[in-house]
Amino acid sequence: MSPDLPSIIISGASGVVGRHFISAARERYRVFALARRSQREVDVPEHPNLTWIQVDIGAWDDLKAVVRRVKELGGADFVLHLAAYYDFSNAEHPEYLRTNVNGTIHMLEQAKWLSVRRFIFTSSVAACRVPALGSRITEDSPADAPFPYARSKRQGEELVREYSRFFPCTVLRLAAVFSDWCEYPPLYVFLSTWLSHRWNARILAGRGVSAVPYLHVNDLNRLLLGLLASSDRLPAHSLYLASPDGCTSHRRLYEAATRAHFGRARRPLLLPKPVVAPGIIARDLGGRLIGRRPFERAWMISYVDRRLEVDGTRTHRTLGWRPSPRLDITRRCAVMVERMKGDPHLWHRTNEAVLRRVADRPALRISNLLSQRRQPLLEAMVAEVRAGGEGLDRHRALPDSELEWTLGLVLRLLAAVVRSGDRTLLLSYLSEMAERRFGEGFAAGDLGALLDVVERTVTEALLAAPELAGLDDAIRDAVSLTFVLAREEVEDRFDELTARSRPGADFEVRLAPPAASRAELERLVAQLEAFSAHGARESADGVDREAT
Repeated sequence: MSPDLPSIIISGASGVVGRHFISAARERYRVFALARRSQREVDVPEHPNLTWIQVDIGAWDDLKAVVRRVKELGGADFVLHLAAYYDFSNAEHPEYLRTNVNGTIHMLEQAKWLSVRRFIFTSSVAACRVPALGSRITEDSPADAPFPYARSKRQGEELVREYSRFFPCTVLRLAAVFSDWCEYPPLYVFLSTWLSHRWNARILAGRGVSAVPYLHVNDLNRLLLGLLASSDRLPAHSLYLASPDGCTSHRRLYEAATRAHFGRARRPLLLPKPVVAPGIIARDLGGRLIGRRPFERAWMISYVDRRLEVDGTRTHRTLGWRPSPRLDITRRCAVMVERMKGDPHLWHRTNEAVLRRVADRPALRISNLLSQRRQPLLEAMVAEVRAGGEGLDRHRALPDSELEWTLGLVLRLLAAVVRSGDRTLLLSYLSEMAERRFGEGFAAGDLGALLDVVERTVTEALLAAPELAGLDDAIRDAVSLTFVLAREEVEDRFDELTARSRPGADFEVRLAPPAASRAELERLVAQLEAFSAHGARESADGVDREAT
């Protein structure tokens, strides 16, 4: 990271806003991106000014540990708190309290400890009640909508106001944020339906005037960058609307989308609310029976023909920012349609990932537990190898230091594999190990037997852990499949080495790993672990002990 740049912590970095903002900010800021998903999983490219940290902000000890590591690397000037749980069922869910409320408290406490220059909390214009006809939402409107997500955002806004006594804070209420790939679930459902040949492709509920404001993510990035740049001139507590004025109705969207797709705007079939309501309820009940509920839910009926109108005049004037007409959603429909037609597979994959986003991240929980229990797992594996068993004779003869280093590194790499989803980390190391063991006279079965010990020990421990109850399938996918591929990698490498070592083959085996190679491997693994919850906690504990 460039030491001369200001730094920013971004929670919820794997979400739509987070990913796009990282791309816009990484040349101007040192970015510490917090997310439950891995960088590889969400396809965020590497960058010198970006450090990706897998952590659950609802887990206080884990978050505290990684923020201590951020402090060691120079701290943070700003916090952009994007992380939040939301689903379109509109039902109560424990994540609204755990992530949206408690997670916000955790982030605020860490920002206080870091003495940040400003904390930016993203709320939503949807947290406000739909205004009466002829009225608009302004910066003074209360976050008084009654549904669970809105209530959690209201609590978040209240917390931010309270903490503004300690450091400057800004609440940013977002409109419905979309990109050129769509990436906003309701809009994706609309376009997928309207531009299809389905039976309901032309149906709009009510008079088609249901409306919300939409904001292109590039306009939001411009607002965020401007807000950060002018932070020192803003008050200790401020609230702004990241939204264009007014709103966009379903009918306007329908006409813009069908014009872009079919060459002319189609006329929708408008169904009155009393007709639409029973249909939505019936489809939902049918979906429950077959286990595939539609996106449309009964709670949405109450919003038919209602308009979430916004007046962001004060925000536009104060921040010198206004959404670009070129990025208005009705103009951008043409770009979205072109992307959908040009690469339909990527279009649907990108949007389905946003639509099916889940709160729980089993891989992160499994990885954290693997790291926490590394030492007892290592001791159990060493004891089993020393006790003997089929195929373990060669490894039993290794010095303690060599055996413990080998098993310990496999364990550490396995935790990184589970966390990141990138199995090549372990497979590359095993390919290297296979070459060394081949040169030392080992057979493929010897190394396979050692991997059997690791897989069996780890799997039994994870399946028995009460913290991972209900994750049996995830454990087997993360561990068992990894070791199936690991054994195949070892067998393939031994077959290749056997062929290359026959008389006349131009091949020279290495009898032992160079010291530099081992040191480099240790350095790589240490980097992979640096911002895991357990690795960071070990570092933080070490710092605390030294200070004590």
